Amino acid sequence: MGSITFDHVYKYYKGEARPSVNDFHLEVADGEFLVLVGPSGCGKSTTLRMLAGLEEVSQGEIHIDGKFMNYVSPKNRDIAMVFQNYALYPNLSVYENMSLGLQLHKVAKHEIELRVNRAAKMLEISHVLSKKPGQLSGGQKQRVALGRALVREPQVFLMDEPLSNLDAKLRTQTRMEISKLHSQLKTTMVYVTHDQTEAMTMGTRIVVMKQGDIQQVAPPQQLYDEPANLFVAGFIGSPQMNFIEGAIVSIDGEYYFENKRMRLIIPERYRPYIAGATSNLRQVIMGVRPEAVHCEAWALERYPDWQVNAAIEMREQMGSDTYLYAACGEGLITCRTEALTGIRPGDSVPIVIRMDKVHFFDGESGISLTKQGEHAS
Repeated sequence: MGSITFDHVYKYYKGEARPSVNDFHLEVADGEFLVLVGPSGCGKSTTLRMLAGLEEVSQGEIHIDGKFMNYVSPKNRDIAMVFQNYALYPNLSVYENMSLGLQLHKVAKHEIELRVNRAAKMLEISHVLSKKPGQLSGGQKQRVALGRALVREPQVFLMDEPLSNLDAKLRTQTRMEISKLHSQLKTTMVYVTHDQTEAMTMGTRIVVMKQGDIQQVAPPQQLYDEPANLFVAGFIGSPQMNFIEGAIVSIDGEYYFENKRMRLIIPERYRPYIAGATSNLRQVIMGVRPEAVHCEAWALERYPDWQVNAAIEMREQMGSDTYLYAACGEGLITCRTEALTGIRPGDSVPIVIRMDKVHFFDGESGISLTKQGEHAS
């Protein structure tokens, strides 16, 4: 029904040196919730607009349900789009805003009433159907925009940063509503955001983009646990992954990560990837997430070979956790620890870097050594 194919799609704008979307090649399964995420200007909204028919495809093909779509007008693509700014008609009531598209498609009046009331009930906006958009809160306006898309009963829902105008509490609430909506309808959804929290909590698969290129496509947890490169590793996760420059060396048959401040033994499981890597192992970046850096007594006792000395420069209390920022060499390492830790700025303490949880990246290309090793094996 709502499967989508991007077949080596490019978008060139006049006067630009490189394409805004570069060789976007992807299959989206029927019923999937796909999220396009990346910084501003990475090409995610342009990709969505090409799918909607609001931008021309410069090269390549787009198919919806197996049908070639490049030259099909937006109104004939059987899609519904939710915009960042709601795009509601201020002079029409909520009911009229939600029903307008159906009226234009000559849907019978009783069917329109049935669909609008059903969508309004689902989104809990039945009590505002007679009001004008100007009388609504931001969250209510966004629900009306969702309802207008919902009543169309399209093959594909497209959403372009629909929550960016809402405050933090409403964003969380509406995020849950959209996820619930998807599980109920099981309709294909393609969702664009720059917010990695939205991407991680909503998508069944995530496409991470940078400067028009796909960096990685994976389910949320895989993206977090197995980033393909430095960009993905740094973009996904909050606080972001720690990055430490150094080298991988072999001493007496063991591999070590070392720089001027540390030499830490690398666990056995990394051997195949290191052996299969095509990188210069003298220029390596080690990545480790804050939750894999410890300063608690149990960790110091359990992992004596993975300790380094550090000076605490800053402390952030987040309620359930405390983040410590430790100077260790040239940069700061973020450590997530227990909320009531007694460690304070100015303290010099040993910290544990869990070497069984680290990632290694090529210092030049940024590509994960794990991925290089997989390709080599």
